[in-house]
Amino acid sequence: MHTPENAHTITAYVYRSRTRSLQPYRIDSAHPISVMSLVAQLHQKDPTLACRTSMCFHGTCGSCFMNVNGQDVKGCTVLVNPGETVYLRPHSRYKILQDLVVDFNQPLTSDE
Repeated sequence: MHTPENAHTITAYVYRSRTRSLQPYRIDSAHPISVMSLVAQLHQKDPTLACRTSMCFHGTCGSCFMNVNGQDVKGCTVLVNPGETVYLRPHSRYKILQDLVVDFNQPLTSDE
């Protein structure tokens, strides 16, 4: 049986604050993984990517809030399947510190 080349690859376009653009990454995975597991692998591949990688992975602490495919979600509860493309941006309601890291103490106002 022929398997497409990207059947075991997750493509992630990740917001980079320095360039204010999305940077493409590819991670090999034969199984679905959480967005936070994906982010941890991306950080391991590219240590210049600013992100939070120390989380509870149970959906309770909230430090994994980010924007995934246009929706603000808890990254540890969202799965990405092999062959999928995902767009990762910082949470839309907080001030961006760098890349995917936001300041949860500084919510954005409607005029920002």
